[in-house]
Amino acid sequence: MKTGLMARGSEPREAATNPTLTTPRLTRAVAWLGRVPIHPLLFAAYGVLFLYSVNLDEVLPVDAGAPLGRFVLAAAGLTAVFGLLFRSVRRGAVVATAIVVAFVAFGHVASSIADFGVDERAQLVVWASVVVAAVVYATRARGSLPRVTAGLNVVAAVLIVAVLATIVPYEAGRFGRGSTGPVGEVSAAAHVQRRPDIYFLVFDRYGSAEAIQRRFGLENDLYAWLEAQGFEVPDHSHANYRATDFSLAATLNMRFLDGLTEEIGTTSGDRTPARAMLQDHEVGQFLKAQGYRYYQLGSWYGPTRTIGIADENVVRGETSEFESVLRDTTIEPTLERVLGTAAEETAWEDRPFRDRAREGTLFQLRQLRRVMTAPGPKFVFAHVLLPHDPYVFRADGSALPEKESKEADEADLYAGQLAYANAQIRDIVGRLLSGPESERPIVIIEGDEGPLACRNVDCVSTSPDYLRIRLGNLIAMYLPGVDPDVPDTFTSVNTFRLVFREYFGADLPPLPDRSFTWPDNDHIYDFRDVTAQIGGPTD
Repeated sequence: MKTGLMARGSEPREAATNPTLTTPRLTRAVAWLGRVPIHPLLFAAYGVLFLYSVNLDEVLPVDAGAPLGRFVLAAAGLTAVFGLLFRSVRRGAVVATAIVVAFVAFGHVASSIADFGVDERAQLVVWASVVVAAVVYATRARGSLPRVTAGLNVVAAVLIVAVLATIVPYEAGRFGRGSTGPVGEVSAAAHVQRRPDIYFLVFDRYGSAEAIQRRFGLENDLYAWLEAQGFEVPDHSHANYRATDFSLAATLNMRFLDGLTEEIGTTSGDRTPARAMLQDHEVGQFLKAQGYRYYQLGSWYGPTRTIGIADENVVRGETSEFESVLRDTTIEPTLERVLGTAAEETAWEDRPFRDRAREGTLFQLRQLRRVMTAPGPKFVFAHVLLPHDPYVFRADGSALPEKESKEADEADLYAGQLAYANAQIRDIVGRLLSGPESERPIVIIEGDEGPLACRNVDCVSTSPDYLRIRLGNLIAMYLPGVDPDVPDTFTSVNTFRLVFREYFGADLPPLPDRSFTWPDNDHIYDFRDVTAQIGGPTD
């Protein structure tokens, strides 16, 4: 780049001396690219769209809409401010782009060079130097400014086109898929004597007694306690699928997910069709038609954070899982650590993930007790991320520091979080069953799946030991006034079939108690029936 001593803001008339720019159409295109600095906005958009493009099978367009708008507006604001300071929009845009790139690229670059011993402070110095260099250039730039503006516009536009080349075909294919359709028009009997409140409490990765003993060598006395309170607790219960979204989709729609295999095929890693089934599920639709009010108590887990058909979504904070991950790729978390910003002094969405996981769970448990006082009939669905990691609770409910969680054995971490979950379950059950039996609610406490069979979520096996750990889940049902026949091998897909059959006279016969896995995350609809490998209670 050339610099000169011309008066600030003056620019030579290059078109007159450069024959390559004399073609009218090319001249106009180059002149426009060199005159209109849209590159800060494009780089800001790319920061959001890139993360979206590499998570297409996990998120939906609505997840990226709000952060995309905020990032682009912030870039426009920076461009305007620095444009005023430098008395030139193009000069201000150069500085704005340097700041935007440092902001959105910091986390990606930091993760790539972390193994080379470059600490966060050194990385901040490097990025600060980039911004300073941009300020110096913007101050001194003369004849090269149109070319630099055009070049930055082209680079940013190429990045946007490249990422859209991934997003657009994928979204077009997703839009073209049909819906899986409901299980059918489920009707209640003409005369239903009582419509009790229904609490569906899912404790994530809460395994069966056998699964927890096999994985961690822990004996859990909660099952015997629940039985003593009048719960049906099948001895050899299992989830139907080894992942939260699939397991809950089957449970809440009261059917297996074979339709997804037929529609999508076996060579897909796109989880969003299964997750869409959670937003308009059959259980919620049936109960709303019976006059129930639906309360959704969400967690940090995106697919159940809010539910479209719920009458009231109760959730701590408003940041989606996508936005949380997006923030972690920016420079913000590092600046907070280096500057020593205390978590309690920051907004909810800016707090470390461990803090949000802990405080969000405490909020859920408080709100569950609050919702108990709401008039019925009501359906309350709470998806509580316990004993699921991150391990943030000790057995007594006190906070577990991150350093301690990294050094401890996982069996001890799970045991502590399990003990805290058990204490909460006992208290909740005690409150719910405190009244006369004729007025007690239906209470369903389930694990969506068992604990991980190793610390890596992607480890997959078809060995009986692995499957009994991964698919063995807690199922406990308090069903006042009825004495159902619950088999020892009961699975989650039959939970609400049983409830609606017994209480509402619905024509929902039990489905076979089957469990499924899939080979890897690129073939998640290639369901393999592993019921035989799991075996029975005495195998």
